[in-house]
Order: sequence, then C-alpha cells, then structure tokens
Amino acid sequence: MRARRVRLLFVNANRSQSFGGVERWMIDAASGLAARGHAAALLGRPGTPWLEAAARAGVRVRPDIRGAWAQRVLRVGAAMRAEEADVVIVKGKKAARMAAFGRVTGARGRVVFFLGATHELERARWVDRFTWRAVDAGIVVAHGAARWYAAEGFGPPEKMHVLWKGVQLARFARARAEAARKRAELGLGPDELAVGTVGRLAWQKGIDDLLEAVRRVRPGLPRARFFVVGGGRDAEAVAAAATAPELGGAVTLLGPRDDVPELLAAMDVVVQSSRREAMAQTTLEAMAVGRPVVSTTTVGADEAIEDGVSGLLVPVGDAAALADGFLALARDPARRAALGDAARARIAEHFTSARMLDRCETILRAIHAAS
Repeated sequence: MRARRVRLLFVNANRSQSFGGVERWMIDAASGLAARGHAAALLGRPGTPWLEAAARAGVRVRPDIRGAWAQRVLRVGAAMRAEEADVVIVKGKKAARMAAFGRVTGARGRVVFFLGATHELERARWVDRFTWRAVDAGIVVAHGAARWYAAEGFGPPEKMHVLWKGVQLARFARARAEAARKRAELGLGPDELAVGTVGRLAWQKGIDDLLEAVRRVRPGLPRARFFVVGGGRDAEAVAAAATAPELGGAVTLLGPRDDVPELLAAMDVVVQSSRREAMAQTTLEAMAVGRPVVSTTTVGADEAIEDGVSGLLVPVGDAAALADGFLALARDPARRAALGDAARARIAEHFTSARMLDRCETILRAIHAAS
C-alpha cells in the first residue's frame, strides 16, 4: 500500500446516539491511513453522532445511507463507484450485503467485513453463512476471535485477518496530567479509592455483575466509590439498580462522556466486567493511562493483559472474583502502581496507533493484492 495510493471506503450504518469501539477504530484508521497518503472516506447515516465525530476529526464523510432499504442499497453502491474504492471495510451484516451487491452491480474493490466481536456471525443462521460467502475477507481484533469464527465454520483461515487495536499514547499522556483535576471534579478525596468502568449499558457488558461485586466489597471498602461511564438501551435499568440500598450510594452514573481518557486517568482501578467482548478498547485505554485493569476473560483479554503482570483476569460472570480483584488492588497501592506501569509499557510495545496502522496497511495490502 505504501508503494501506491489505495482508495478506502469505510461503511457503517450505525444510527445510535452512542457509539463504540468499532466506530472509533474506523475514525482512527481512516484518519491515520489518510495521513499516510491513502484516500479514505466514511459512509454512514446523516446526523449520526459517530459520523459527526469523524467529521470533527477531519475525516472525509459521506452521509449518504438514508431512505428505504432499496434506496440504502443503491446509495452504498453509488458511493463505492464514486469513491472508486479499492477496499471497502464494512461493519454489520446488512452493510456487508449492501457492499457485496454494490460490487456485483458495477463497483470495484474488495469487500472486507470488520467483526468487532464474536457471535456477529453464527453458523446456525443461513443468512450469516450467505453473508460470509459474499465478502472477500474478514478482520477481527483478536486471535481468540479468529479461532472462534473458525470453530463456527467461517473459513478458510486465510480469509480471516487479525488486527489488534491501538491507542494514541500522546493523547493518554495528556490525560494522565489531568488526573488530579478530574478527581477534584468528581469530588474524590485523597483517601477515596475510585473504581471505574466505561462502555455501553447493555447485557453483554455485565454491569449487573459489577454491581453485585460492589455490594460484596462495600463492607471492606467503605471509602471506595464506583463510576460507570456510558449510555445505552439498558441505561434506565442500570440507574435503578445502582440506587439499591445495599450499595450505599457508592455508584455514580456519569452517562456518555467526551472526556473518557481523563476519567480513566482519575481512577485507581478500572474494571471490564463484560460477558461478551473482543479486546475491549476501554481496557487498552485504561492501560495507556497506567491504570490496572480487572477484566473478565472475554475473547482477547489475555492478549491485551498478562495476568498478574499488567492487570488481573477473572472468569466471566464471576462477581465474587471481580470483588476479590477490587479488594486485592485496593489494599495494595504498590501493586496497583506496578501493574499500571507494566500495562502502560505493554501498550507502548504492542498497541499504539502507529503499530495498528502498520498492521492495517499490511492486511489491506494483502486483501487488495488478491483482487
């Protein structure tokens, strides 16, 4: 790809008022690859927060996915032709089928399905099998996810590519410098332990397990406060659960925020309680600000975190183990600091944006060369 300019189109029909790691990856990848000399544009629905965030980041956007189903299909194909895309990277099965149809109706380029988690395709569904046959390649964010899809029958193995995520260390270095100010904004005293989590408020994030863990540790950590950052379809249910008397008002819901790096830096411990995840972006970002993460063993968690060295891993759905992780780190500031330092060093070695872009170029070069 560095030998020639490659034209890239990222397609994402997300219309939610909140967006997650895949959208953030698309923005970062499009911006970074454009800076390296490639042509990159993002195609989405008009007025959606993720596309507006991309425009603010200086990425070229096309708010063309609109209208009835047939109109959306035709508009995706038209954008592919207008952009003369060599590679089209899509999120979601519907978008994948739209792009595949666009190609057979005159657009050029290879269609790549970005799978941000497991279970996006399942072999029991014929439409998933059809979708996989219709695309040229897949990208997953962890080797564990590649193994999961292979076991589900989505092969051959060479059709699936692993692309670890990355973070901008400079952005998180600046956030570290803001930690004390952000703690003051949150009303945290010097003797209060701050534990935080960031993510969509949905079943797969395991917020109920996190709240159960809080209930368990409250007697032993009366000066601990717990912060939940994010929004989503279960926001009302989470808000109600967080006011349970046995939690003693220790849980604060902060809603969707634009200052996530600074909030992570303000925490003493960051928790990832997910039931289903693939290398959570929040885990990498917390590590980048030098904070120890207690994470469930979702797919890719063990690729980001070396258990006991750069964070702690606990079984999925095990609230007692989450609670034990909080307690162990709450009672040992030196260990918190050591894990945080090791976490930041691991990000610097393996998970920077520059390394992600290097890997991304290699993968897209291979996919494009196969056309």
